[in-house]
Amino acid sequence: MLSRRRFGQLSAGLVGSAALAMPAIVRAQGSTDTVKMGWFNTTTVSAQIAHVLKRTDIAARNGLKMEMIQLNASPAVNEAIVSNAADVGTLSDFAAVTTMAVGAPVTTIASQARFRSAVLATKKSGITDLAGLKGKQVFGTFGITAFQNAQEAVIGAGLKPGSDMTFVNVGPAELADAVGAQRIDAFFTYDPFVSFFENSGHAQVVSQNLTPVIVLTANNRFVKDRPEVVERYLRASSEALFFASQNHDLVNGWFRSLEPAKNIPEPVLQKASSYDPAWNAKAVTDIKAALSDEQIAKMGTLAKWGVEAKLLPRMPDVSKFINTEIAGKVDTALAAANFDPKSVKVIG
Repeated sequence: MLSRRRFGQLSAGLVGSAALAMPAIVRAQGSTDTVKMGWFNTTTVSAQIAHVLKRTDIAARNGLKMEMIQLNASPAVNEAIVSNAADVGTLSDFAAVTTMAVGAPVTTIASQARFRSAVLATKKSGITDLAGLKGKQVFGTFGITAFQNAQEAVIGAGLKPGSDMTFVNVGPAELADAVGAQRIDAFFTYDPFVSFFENSGHAQVVSQNLTPVIVLTANNRFVKDRPEVVERYLRASSEALFFASQNHDLVNGWFRSLEPAKNIPEPVLQKASSYDPAWNAKAVTDIKAALSDEQIAKMGTLAKWGVEAKLLPRMPDVSKFINTEIAGKVDTALAAANFDPKSVKVIG
C-alpha cells in the first residue's frame, strides 16, 4: 500500500523535487519552431505521450523543438497556458471547462487520451453493486470529473444523493488512509488509482465510466498566430501516441522514471492505460486527435453540472472554446501518411 504522503503526491501530481519543476528541453536539428508544453506525470497515456515527445526524434521530424514543462496537475497547467508561459498543455475535461467558464484566452484543440473513473466499494463493505450504496456515504474529492461521473451513476441506479446516500468531500491523502484501513464503505476516484486499489485488493469497482478525456488546450495567441505550428504539434502528438501504443514496456519505463510516478507499479500502470482504446492501437488510423461530437457534448454536460454544483461562475458555451478544424486536418493527413513507429529514434 502506498503511504499517505505518497498517495497524496501521486493524486495531486505534485513534483517530487525542484529539478522536476524545470523545463526539460529536447533539442531538434536544423530550423525548428519551439512549442512550450505544460504537462504532469500522473495521467496515464497522456504522460506517456509527453515522454515520447521528450525522448524521441518525433518532434524534430515535425520541425519542432519541445520545451516540456512538468507541472503539478491541471490548475498549474491552466495558469501556465493563460499566462503564455506555455503554448499548450494537458488538462482533464472538467479543468478545460473551468477555463471556458471564466472566459480565459484559451482554446481546446484536441483530444489526447481517455481515462477511467469509477465508484468503488471497499472489501470489508460487502457491497457489490450501486444498489448497495443505499444509506451509505461515498467519499471522494469534489470538483473533478470523477465526482460528476459518480453522481450520474448513482442517480442512474435510482438513488437520490443527499437522501438515499451521501457524498462526502475528502482529500486524496485522507482517502488513501481510509481505504487502506477499510474505515469507509465506498468512494470514487480515477485511474491509475482505480487500478491501484483493485490491484492492492482493498476495493472493487461497482460502476465505471470510460468517457473522461484528457484534452490539449492552447493559448489563443498560439492558435491564431501559429496555426501551422499547431498542426505540426498535433501531428507529433498523434505519432507519439501511436509509437507509445507499439512500445508499452519502453514508455511505461519512462513514465515510472520520474517522481511522483515512480510509486505506480508497472502492472497497475499498464492496466490503467489499457482503458484508452488508443493504447492498443493496431494502425495509425486508430489514433484520432479531433474531439468527437460525443466528447464535446460530454464537456457540455460537465459545464452544466459545474454550474449546478456551484463549482463554476457561469455556464459557458463550450462549442465556442473548442477548435476541431486543425485536429481534423491532422487526422486526415496522418491516415494518408506512412508513419512507421519502427523508424523513430530514441534520443534521451
